[in-house]
Amino acid sequence: MCLKNARHFTVGTFHNSFAIPKCPLQRNFASLPNRNLNQKFYENRVLDRYSSQDAKKLNEDKLLSSANYVRTELPVRISHWVRDFQSLPYIVGTNPHMRLVYDLYWQVFDEIRKFSQIRSLDDNRRFCKLLSRNLGTHSHVISQLGLGVNECLTLITPTEIDQFMNKMLVARISRRTLAEQHIALSNQFDEDILSVSGESSFDHAPLGFSTQRTGIVKPACDIAQLLHGCAIKIQAQFEDAYDLPPDTAPQIVIEGNRDASFMCVPDNIEYIVYELLKNLVRAILKKGQANKRGVNADALPPIFVTICSNDQDITIRVSDQGGGIPYEILPHTWSYSNPEKLHCMDSFNQVNKLEAKVSESERTFPFLSF
Repeated sequence: MCLKNARHFTVGTFHNSFAIPKCPLQRNFASLPNRNLNQKFYENRVLDRYSSQDAKKLNEDKLLSSANYVRTELPVRISHWVRDFQSLPYIVGTNPHMRLVYDLYWQVFDEIRKFSQIRSLDDNRRFCKLLSRNLGTHSHVISQLGLGVNECLTLITPTEIDQFMNKMLVARISRRTLAEQHIALSNQFDEDILSVSGESSFDHAPLGFSTQRTGIVKPACDIAQLLHGCAIKIQAQFEDAYDLPPDTAPQIVIEGNRDASFMCVPDNIEYIVYELLKNLVRAILKKGQANKRGVNADALPPIFVTICSNDQDITIRVSDQGGGIPYEILPHTWSYSNPEKLHCMDSFNQVNKLEAKVSESERTFPFLSF
């Protein structure tokens, strides 16, 4: 069924190489060699050779190897960004916001490249402190880049701006993922040591380091649960902003394969979904001329989020009746030099730090989107 004035689009398709094929039982047996199944079931000579081995776990050698990989890899990746920045017109680099970003990256490049080889857990702890400090310092980067780009629109072509920003932001995600994953693994390893010695200060595993995660990676992220959590937060946020009665914000209906799961970094997927659904709710309220005097909840169409999956992929499909993107600005949607976005860039003056996490997005006014 096609809803009137509805728009449909896909959040993303995620490859799930760890999915278990959902084949009929007969097909599973039919694929086996033609022999006595009972005999094969108890023929364990090959199986015993593998099952007698312990599963590989994180140990000190592997952790130190990870630390040295991050120590050598990050300066290489950062140096590529520095070169890209140096290829911009010189006058762009004199902008105070752009200059601040450049100095931040040069500083972390210099600090990490000078860090000596990591040979012990104490060395690794010092390295993690260095990474954590720079992750915090670099939370200023997105807002400063937004302000800098806004002030340099007449100094560089739109194509150059888009190429620089797209490459920079994608590379930034990869660098932060490397650092955050190693810090998380190190914290998890240290906590395991304290647990064995009975010196742990935690009554339970700290958030993010449970047995359901490996560092910041979740091997089987429940996508329906993630979507449901985002929906609850968004509805409560808009009801508070509009002084609406409970359960009167546009409903977000999750349907499809609610049992689907896949390996991912949940924070990244959660942030994308949260910002997208927040924009949809805002558009529906705006279209319905909602205001703080109240809104007719029955007149607001719901947002449908459909989870589709097979053995290899998971697709999140969103349908809403918020009006869509005007055709005249659609070609410029992903351009950072789009005149329609200038007011959004100015909004970065109100944001000192931006790490692209749902926890910080919840603290901003729901109409303030970047």
